[in-house]
Amino acid sequence: MSELIALSRWQQRPPDHQVATNLGSAIDQRRLEQRVDGWIAALQPHPGNRWAVYHSDSFEFLCILLALWQMERTACIPSDNRPATIDRLRHELDGLAGEFDDAKTVSAPSQDCARERDWIVPPAESIALEIYTSGSTGAPKSIHKTIGQLECETAVIESLWPSRADSVILATVSHQHIFGMTFGLFWPFSSGRAFETRFCELNEDIRFKAGHYSRFALVSSPSHLGRFSSSIDWAGIEGRCDYVVSSAAPLARADSLEVGRLLAAPVREIYGSSETGAIAWRLQQPDRPDASWHALPGVSLEPSDGDAPLLRSPYLGEVDSYELPDRVEFDPDGGFRLLGRADSIVKVEGKRVSLAAIEKQLQTSDRVKQVKALTVERARIETAIVMQLSPTGQKDLRTHGRRALINDFRKQLLQSFEAVVVPRRWRFVEEMPYNRQGKLPLENLRALFARTETLWPQVLDREVSENQVILRCLIPPHLIYFDGHMPDQPIVPGIVHVHWAAHYGREIFRIQGHFERLELVKFMQVILPEYQITITLTYHDENGKLSFRFESDRGAHSSGRICFRP
Repeated sequence: MSELIALSRWQQRPPDHQVATNLGSAIDQRRLEQRVDGWIAALQPHPGNRWAVYHSDSFEFLCILLALWQMERTACIPSDNRPATIDRLRHELDGLAGEFDDAKTVSAPSQDCARERDWIVPPAESIALEIYTSGSTGAPKSIHKTIGQLECETAVIESLWPSRADSVILATVSHQHIFGMTFGLFWPFSSGRAFETRFCELNEDIRFKAGHYSRFALVSSPSHLGRFSSSIDWAGIEGRCDYVVSSAAPLARADSLEVGRLLAAPVREIYGSSETGAIAWRLQQPDRPDASWHALPGVSLEPSDGDAPLLRSPYLGEVDSYELPDRVEFDPDGGFRLLGRADSIVKVEGKRVSLAAIEKQLQTSDRVKQVKALTVERARIETAIVMQLSPTGQKDLRTHGRRALINDFRKQLLQSFEAVVVPRRWRFVEEMPYNRQGKLPLENLRALFARTETLWPQVLDREVSENQVILRCLIPPHLIYFDGHMPDQPIVPGIVHVHWAAHYGREIFRIQGHFERLELVKFMQVILPEYQITITLTYHDENGKLSFRFESDRGAHSSGRICFRP
């Protein structure tokens, strides 16, 4: 078990203690103190108490926080460093530190300081952080966190799951969000465990980084764990993973069990929010139904007059209780089940987003008459838009096409929102689907996104000769293969090219053999929704080989041969 040292007393570690690591290259306490001192020197000439902090490197991020706390200043943590985010917050801030595209940003010191310093111990009641999250209107809402609150939450988590000192923390979630900050940074730092300085963007990154350590733990989210691939060599790190911890949204039971199987480790889910910190946890079991949530030590939930429960927690700060925005159903054994949110703030890929804020931003366009944002469930939760265009918007739709119009709207939203929450599904309607009472029911909106089993391209024309066929096709915008395939731009997966070629080859040339192998397969360009393509198929009956080529006015997209065995 590791020794827990409070965040305010971080200076107590010995100089050679390992704080962080970068692919096995250790960063020790001595370097930490020098770097903190360097940040103090960089910030000292600039007055002001409230500083926005953003840095992609978790070690540098931590150093900035510790420097600000030594100067008795507050670190204000936006979730991203987009210009629109900073413009919204600028009037509340005294300065920017880290990685901002702004001339007034205080950047990393060019060299470390090595002088002796009398470190202070910040009082428990001092405000250490301001976390920005979406309010009910979509405008950023600030939440204060004191040093005492952060230390209390870390101590509670450590009491429930004692740490192993030799376990390195890997993360797929950013330390700019409270979950990643608490579980991927503050908890390991206080418990004496090293953390990787850069988070993992892909599953391959997790496997690569984990291979550098004898033991590790993974801090992640459903958006990553839901895409865990069994094709990666997880067996090569079997027995090294102590646990996986997931938050930001409930993790599907099947995904939890699959990740647990692949990493041979328990997958603990955390329920909480920026306002409340961690509230409860659960662990799915293969031989039991969907697990209930159980409150963390010292935390309690109780029914209130409305649908939402009342939370009491030792790290709520000055507030005695807090009414949660989620509806729950209590179990006889003291656990509970989540029934969904009661407000317009939703979670998409683990990110909180205000549907009202998305609507408000789109309404600023002269091409929009009315718009509603909602979430739809495909392979995962996604945001979607139902829009009634103005005469200007209708003209642009006729002139430039659906794709160009959607791309313009997406670019507009990307000024303020992260790509993962920007809507991927759009419906342009002549009239909004009001009911007879003049209301706009959610089910009417969702009906516009009802899944259609579109498996094939729309064949516009075909030319058939003795051993060759040329198919001219349109790629439907609602093709089933687009679901979940590439978050920012749906594309036709390469394997579908092969699937379509084999399907039409069997249908047209009456091929009876079994699929044996592929030869000379090349994928040159992606195929996007609404592309017009030409599929050329040539069948060589003497050797059972079907050649295929996918082309458009953009050039060749793919080619190859499918070999059939009689």
